[in-house]
Amino acid sequence: MFDFIPEEAVWAILIIVIIYLLKVILSPAKDYVPTKVVQKPVYEKRDYSLEEIKDFKGIDETKPIFIAIKGKIYDVTAKKSTYGPGGSYHLFAGNDATVCLAKSSFEESDINQPWTNQSLDDLTADQKDSLKNWIDFFSERYTLVGNVKE
Repeated sequence: MFDFIPEEAVWAILIIVIIYLLKVILSPAKDYVPTKVVQKPVYEKRDYSLEEIKDFKGIDETKPIFIAIKGKIYDVTAKKSTYGPGGSYHLFAGNDATVCLAKSSFEESDINQPWTNQSLDDLTADQKDSLKNWIDFFSERYTLVGNVKE
């Protein structure tokens, strides 16, 4: 039936299969290490004051990470490596980042800057466009928690 295959090739394949099976059968079983289940922080979807969201910076593992932008509060806990302690955008965590995002600024003086629709009208066209793009980015990727209350 397999006369067209040289006998040496059949023996070579047979030896390879036997070696593979011996390796599989005789190798020690790998220890199963279950992955650690991380509990997602629980919070209430509601309106928060700027003072209240200061507690949501990612320092406390049991609390989520919030960022406020133009009156809306977003839960960014899913990107803890970015917004949590040591992350490149940690400055924004637990704060109103509206002015920072509009100006592409990482200056602490721009965090929690009071803003109004009038003051946002005074931004340059590029800054307005930047802020709009950031709002779209957050709206698409993160859960809206609530609004900033006075």
